[in-house]
Amino acid sequence: MQRKKLSIILFIICTLGALSSQSQITRGAVEDEIYLTTDWYVDDNGDTHYAIYHSIDNGETIELKYENLETPPEGEMKIGRVLGDADTGVVYNYGNNELWVSFDSGENWEFNETFGGSSARFTSGCISGEIYKCCVNTQGTIWRSTDYGSEFFEIREDAKYILEVGVIEGDIFGRDGNAGIGYDLHFSTDYGEEFVTIPIDSCVAFWAPGGYHPQISRGTQSGELYLISWWLNSSFKIFHSTDTGYIWTEQFESEYIDIYYWRVSYTAGREPGSFYVMRSKVSESGDHIWLYIDYSSDYGQTFTTWFHDLDSLYTSVHSINKHEIKLLAYPNPFSDKTTITCNLPEYCNNGVLRIYNIHGNLIRQYSLINNEKQYWDGRDENGNRMPKGIYLYNVKYDSFQSQPYKLIIH
Repeated sequence: MQRKKLSIILFIICTLGALSSQSQITRGAVEDEIYLTTDWYVDDNGDTHYAIYHSIDNGETIELKYENLETPPEGEMKIGRVLGDADTGVVYNYGNNELWVSFDSGENWEFNETFGGSSARFTSGCISGEIYKCCVNTQGTIWRSTDYGSEFFEIREDAKYILEVGVIEGDIFGRDGNAGIGYDLHFSTDYGEEFVTIPIDSCVAFWAPGGYHPQISRGTQSGELYLISWWLNSSFKIFHSTDTGYIWTEQFESEYIDIYYWRVSYTAGREPGSFYVMRSKVSESGDHIWLYIDYSSDYGQTFTTWFHDLDSLYTSVHSINKHEIKLLAYPNPFSDKTTITCNLPEYCNNGVLRIYNIHGNLIRQYSLINNEKQYWDGRDENGNRMPKGIYLYNVKYDSFQSQPYKLIIH
């Protein structure tokens, strides 16, 4: 069968001004760690595959964590944009009007909520479990969650900003404005309830060719920001600020980039001075992606580049294991005890239910031999009552383990 050409698809997408949301990079929870999403390759049936990759060496090597087809089966997560949490191993995915969370670096995913509006944006916070949501409704409401997106509470309305969170709890940055008119930076120290407006000089950010609006990314110190802006000659500049955006210093200017063929994404890292640029385009054969990761350790002034050919190196990986196991805890949240039920396969004769704290430490486990229901009284193996908070549970048998599910003691 003649393979469908990714280049044709992407050219149409870019021409319409909707740059691929599947081409994106985000920092992880620790130094040298990044996650990225991308369209991947077209198989012999003409189906496009998408992928989430993870790296712990600044992008020199990347590991496949999750994949799906362009139209995944009902109930499966569709890859959109990923956000790394401040907690190790926790990463979010949002797109297709759905928010998902993973507690194992992107291998298994748990559905959180459905949201409306293609303009919705999420931003992970600077403390474990913190995530913000904005631009879902016309009122410009900002919501905040401190339990990994399980529940959001409203902060304020009339703040139609593209958000970024600082490195001090409560510090929030927002960017708004229009290309050719001007952009503003907004800064809050009270979780977004009140903002101070800081105009961005037109020599720092003014244009948005191909839909690439100026983007801000937090550094590692209080008040430290990066700003990436594009110019009409289709090049981008990286600016750096150490005073919440009042003064910007130009760090880097790229060469010309044909934005109808290239997708570009960027993020600052967890290590002081670290900055990443992700560039991708369709290969000359038209059936898979060429991926470039540019890494800087000197605040975006110079870069080391790593190249990944996502056809020859990564199409032979094993498919994600999708065993159909359903786990349910009721009540959840609970204060005294909860009942966990599961439907293990008939051939399973060594199932184990395992309960962890949010840091991944095993605190209790039960054999599920001849047992589809198990009570948990909120105590560890030594009989100690566990404190209020979020816990995780899953099932393991043979070489398979299910995705983690959340338990809440209140």
